[in-house]
Amino acid sequence: MPTRNLVIALLISLLGWSAAVSGDDTKRKQLKALKSRIESVQRELNSNREKRNSEQRALREIETRLGKLQRELHNTQQALLRQKSQLSDLSARKRALDDKRRTQQTLIEQQILAAYQLGQEKKLKMLLNQQSPDTLSRALVYYDYFNRARTEQIHAYRETIAELNALEPAIEAKAAELDTTRADLKRQQSYLAARQKERQTTLAALDNQISSRDQKLKAMQAEQDDLLKLLQAIEEEVVNIALPESYRPFHTRKGKMTWPASGKTLHRFGTSRDGSSLNWNGVVIGATKGSPVKAIHHGRVVFSDWLRGAGLLIIIDHGGGYMSLYGHNESLLFDTGDWVKAGDTIATVDNSGGRTEASLYFEIRKNGRPTNPSGWCRG
Repeated sequence: MPTRNLVIALLISLLGWSAAVSGDDTKRKQLKALKSRIESVQRELNSNREKRNSEQRALREIETRLGKLQRELHNTQQALLRQKSQLSDLSARKRALDDKRRTQQTLIEQQILAAYQLGQEKKLKMLLNQQSPDTLSRALVYYDYFNRARTEQIHAYRETIAELNALEPAIEAKAAELDTTRADLKRQQSYLAARQKERQTTLAALDNQISSRDQKLKAMQAEQDDLLKLLQAIEEEVVNIALPESYRPFHTRKGKMTWPASGKTLHRFGTSRDGSSLNWNGVVIGATKGSPVKAIHHGRVVFSDWLRGAGLLIIIDHGGGYMSLYGHNESLLFDTGDWVKAGDTIATVDNSGGRTEASLYFEIRKNGRPTNPSGWCRG
């Protein structure tokens, strides 16, 4: 892990570059430094964890794979919905064109019949008729107008037929694409079920190892230490990653933000963890498995990975020293460096990190210190 002096030197170096390169280049370099710093911390934490417990390593590997698979599954489901909508639009368009074709066909049939009847009086016959010049002139104009209208109707009819002919293969292709996506979805679900059974076996082995109260307390303390170490590394880097000026400051939304997930509060901020001397630094919300986890405010994702105790964890920097943390997820839908808006679905709920029931762990921190989420979110 880089020393603090190395981190400070890196930050000074980043500030020096900002005067010589464009703002975008500076932000890319800052983001690259953040990712590098996080990877360094992750390597150290993973190395220490592997020395302590092979089951924890196995749990990390399985839940990380599960998270990626769940993300693929989510993307496939979204693609399926889009394809269904597109197929529905194409089918609706085809029905509208069929109605249009039938209407045009009726009009053309009527015009052909009328043309046949008018055809009994040719233009020459009308010229030889002893009619007034005005009446004759009007008749010729009507005759030409009628012919042009009929020609236009026939042209429009041909265009409708051409569009229908082009639409048929498009519908067939979209239906085939839909079938392929359904098959992919079924394969992903099958593979996911097998990996989830594998996780249950790993969790059982882990529970057997951590059986006594002292062991559980040590495990919880180690989890808190890992999170604190990660947050300290992030805070040292994000100090130079500014949010856009148009973003509304986090503190102005105090008491007005929406909770990231719906469900009963299982553990409240500040209460004891399993009767130990450790307290909850956030809240645990008993949400439904697979339900959406939403960002409480706009910001930038500064961590999106697995962490012991927190499972699949996503951390958002909101500027002004504020961060929000969302743990125990099923899948992570944004990556480190991505921008998110308030209300974006950033993850889905599950029980990663060793929990037995689906829930969301949610924290808000200011300048590295945990603060009660109930003071920020309404309801």
